[in-house]
Amino acid sequence: MKNLQPLTKKQSEMLDCIVEFHRDNGYAPSYREIAAALQISSPATVHEHVKNLERKGYLNSLGGHRGLEPEATVDQVEAFALPLKGLITAGEPIEAIETDEKLSVPREMVRHPERSYVLKVRGDSMIDDGIMSGDYVIIEENPAPPDGAIVVALIEGTCATLKRLYREKGRVRLQPANKTMKPIYVQDVRAQGIVRGLIRSFV
Repeated sequence: MKNLQPLTKKQSEMLDCIVEFHRDNGYAPSYREIAAALQISSPATVHEHVKNLERKGYLNSLGGHRGLEPEATVDQVEAFALPLKGLITAGEPIEAIETDEKLSVPREMVRHPERSYVLKVRGDSMIDDGIMSGDYVIIEENPAPPDGAIVVALIEGTCATLKRLYREKGRVRLQPANKTMKPIYVQDVRAQGIVRGLIRSFV
C-alpha cells in the first residue's frame, strides 16, 4: 500500500464520488458532474481539489474531458485530516471556540470522516474515564446519542462541556467522571456529538 497522505473532509467526499462514478459507468466524471453531485458551485473548486488528490497519490490525470483515473480509494487512506474545532472543557461549561486548524487522525479511529472533528480537552472532570486535560477527543456528530455516552453537550446554545449524558424525568443529567465533582442538571441542552476516540501526546 502507498504511504498516502491524509485527506480533508471535502477531498475524501470527492474521491468517493469519482470512484463510485467510475465503478458505475466505466469512465470518470467530468468536473461539472462532480460539482453537481457534491453541490459545489464552481468547477474551478473541483479542479483545485482534484489537483490535491493527484498530488497526494489518489488520482492520475490522463488528460482530456474524462481523464481522471482513481489510483486509491478512501478505504486505503491511512489517516484523515479532521478539523480541529478548538477547546472543549471537561469541567465547567465555557463558550464554544472554533479554529481553522486540522489534525491528522488514524483511519481506524474514524468511522465517518464527513461528520467527524477533533476537540482539545481542558479540565479534569472526565479523568476517571481516562480523558485528561490536554488530550484530543475525536467527535462524531450525533444529535441523539444513547444514555451514558460521552458527548459534547451544548448548554443554552452557547456553552459547551464534555460529559456523560443521562435523560431523566423533566431534565438531563450531565455526569462528570470525577468523584470530586457533582453532575450538572439542565433542560436546554443539545448533544452535538459523541466521543469516538482519543489522542494523547506524551511530549
